[in-house]
Amino acid sequence: MKKTLAAFLLGMALTTSGLTAQTQFRDIDFNEALQLSQTENKLIFIDFYTDWCGPCRKMSKEVFPQKHVGDFFNSQFVCLKLNAEKEGKELAQKFGVKAYPTFIIADQQGNVKVNIAGAFPADAFIAKIKNELNPDFTPERMKQRYESGERTPELIDAYAMSFMEKKNISKGYEIINGYFDSLTDEQKLSAANFFIYSRYTFRIDDPKFQFLVKNIKKVDAAKSEEAMDYVQKLYHSALSTYLSGYIFEEKKFNEADYQQIKKDIKSLKLDKKYPFTPVFDLIECYAKGDKKAFFELFKSKKGELDQKDYELVLLNATRLFPNSPELTPEVIRYIRTSLPELRGSSIMMLGRVLMTLEKE
Repeated sequence: MKKTLAAFLLGMALTTSGLTAQTQFRDIDFNEALQLSQTENKLIFIDFYTDWCGPCRKMSKEVFPQKHVGDFFNSQFVCLKLNAEKEGKELAQKFGVKAYPTFIIADQQGNVKVNIAGAFPADAFIAKIKNELNPDFTPERMKQRYESGERTPELIDAYAMSFMEKKNISKGYEIINGYFDSLTDEQKLSAANFFIYSRYTFRIDDPKFQFLVKNIKKVDAAKSEEAMDYVQKLYHSALSTYLSGYIFEEKKFNEADYQQIKKDIKSLKLDKKYPFTPVFDLIECYAKGDKKAFFELFKSKKGELDQKDYELVLLNATRLFPNSPELTPEVIRYIRTSLPELRGSSIMMLGRVLMTLEKE
């Protein structure tokens, strides 16, 4: 039964996922890439991935298909995408690749100029590549510039991120927060400094986020829409900890905190841009403790919820309905009937959820 279910879910996941790429990865080997790099006067960019690597799939699905990412890489590089355990195994060993994804940039003689591991958001990835190729952004040079008192947005961003990537998170935030505190209110809201929020602010209780919300109407016009979208994203992230049941499982639910989030979202009219209202309804229903009523309300709100919020509840069924023998069979049936409508990534994860529920 479990093998049949797993095969079914895998098949559904594969049919619901299709990747397109604006970034043109060429179907050639490294020697051919070297020749083309000389002909086209470009560097060589190699994406080393594996079949089982989640961050690799994330880059392929969410980053490389973006037009501005493709425009950048296609104009600057001869791009290769190699499986480090198959056709790219020998080259990966030669370049000392040990983590996935790893991105190598080589010159026209095949010498490594840049070695980057891990997944990044699109803009951060492009910025990282540009900095790595710029001699003014080597670790030694950035340290010299910073210690001499230079405080340009570009240097602060790159220097802080260099510590983050080395897992020295506290030093990275020390640089960012010190820089933020040194700015005037106008500078904090400038387009040049928006990276402070988009790359280093992830919680709604962060003073940087609270400043942004309080002054959202004063943000530089070039970033006003992006700022509102980012505020919406962080409020949604906060509400997701409620909708997934995490806050309730950890016994961290605080009515006043929740009501403040709701008030902020409504005052910013974010509920007009995103379907927050059914999320509010579900959270408030669950807070009352009637799981049966919550499940019935959830089913009735299916058409109102964003797809990701709908799937979030399904994926957290074991957390939302613990010790609920009377509800478990109904939840299992509902998840099974919902599978054809879900995204491939969620289908695979729901296979584990179903197996756990069926053991109860």
